[in-house]
Amino acid sequence: MKYRATIVSPKGVNPKSSIIEFESEYRAGSKKNIQDARYKMLELHGSEAVSWTVKDVERVPEKEQQSGIEEQLMLDFRDPEKKKRARRNVKRGISG
Repeated sequence: MKYRATIVSPKGVNPKSSIIEFESEYRAGSKKNIQDARYKMLELHGSEAVSWTVKDVERVPEKEQQSGIEEQLMLDFRDPEKKKRARRNVKRGISG
């Protein structure tokens, strides 16, 4: 799912605020979702953004997600893998 996060720099001489979009499979506002937002923030802004914080995370509405570039599914034409039969470890009928 696509999320939108508001990130802010520490209060100082030139405080900055920005909005980034990122992908995450976790619920909005959860620890792992915020961690994904931080990874995207660091990817975009580099070491400058280490001290920045994620202020707010919201889910991008479905209609806005569709307006972006749509991914094309890839077809797999390989032969299906044959399942290997599991060997029995128990020898039946033989008492030891």
